[in-house]
Amino acid sequence: MFFTSLLIFCSLLQVDSEVVVPKQSEQRLPIPRSTRQPVQELELPAAHQVDSPQMDPNQLYFQNGFLELPKYNHILLPAPERAVLVSLRTEQRDAAGNALRDNNGEPIMVHVKEGMYVYEGQVLGNFYDRELHTILKINEAKLEVAISERDKQIEVDYALYGVQVADYEVKTMEEANERVPKTFPIIEVLRAKATLKQAWANYDLQKYNINEVKAKEVIVQEKELDRTKEQIDLRKLIAPIDGMIVKIEAAEGEWKREGDPVLEIIQLDTMRVRVMVDPKQYAIHELDGKRATIQVPLARGKMETFQGTVVFCDPTIGGNKMYYAYIEVPNRKVGNYWILQPGQDGVGIVIHL
Repeated sequence: MFFTSLLIFCSLLQVDSEVVVPKQSEQRLPIPRSTRQPVQELELPAAHQVDSPQMDPNQLYFQNGFLELPKYNHILLPAPERAVLVSLRTEQRDAAGNALRDNNGEPIMVHVKEGMYVYEGQVLGNFYDRELHTILKINEAKLEVAISERDKQIEVDYALYGVQVADYEVKTMEEANERVPKTFPIIEVLRAKATLKQAWANYDLQKYNINEVKAKEVIVQEKELDRTKEQIDLRKLIAPIDGMIVKIEAAEGEWKREGDPVLEIIQLDTMRVRVMVDPKQYAIHELDGKRATIQVPLARGKMETFQGTVVFCDPTIGGNKMYYAYIEVPNRKVGNYWILQPGQDGVGIVIHL
């Protein structure tokens, strides 16, 4: 009986152990980590240059070129000295640059305005110059006197007449002494010959005064007159280029100091594109003088294409380890306005190597 009870207890214990003690689980494999690689920074080319395997290797592509004016197309007219700006007026001109005149043949004068197109050599205004015009008249009179003195032959003619008289006197004495010896004492003959030499010296002196001294006086007076005219011209505001007035920084009747800006003129017929180049990829001599194609974005997504030439590569490498290349591009007009404008960026460039 005891034995039977023991068997029953062991059976129950075995069943309970199966429930309580779990079977040893199979060894699990470690959960694999994600195979996705971390995002790497793409080694994009510099913002100014675009490389593509589909592009022609004989062409160098850039973006973000910058449009600017060549320095010779951007002029700031300053005041020549401290003076009053008397006038900011100019001749009215037609589209061909011809001055318009009224019924009396006088030029029609108009006020200078921003946006006005002007032509090289056109007078746009002037500073006070009344005292210079007075000096001009004085110098003109001095020049006339100097020319009269230079061209005056009466003194030379008079000196030549003195030579002729003295020579006649010497010859008369010598001929008389040949006919009758000692008609004229030798001392008188010598005195007559000395007078002849003196007459010749006076004649040479008068010729020297005319040909050298008085001729140079004329040159001096001409230089003085030219200098006065130059001073008057300096008081004028003269357009040095064909271009447009974009800024007026003075008014009639205003005092200006020497060097103060008065007018700003720009010429838009030629533009310059500036772009940065990596010297490790392209040397200066590879780009200089090369032909270039320019694509300029316009309003509403339009594009215009221009042809230009690399005219200069700055040999100085800046802090960004780049150097600048400059491309000159002839501009085009639509109506009265130029397409290319200074300050535009995002210009696409293809340099044909």
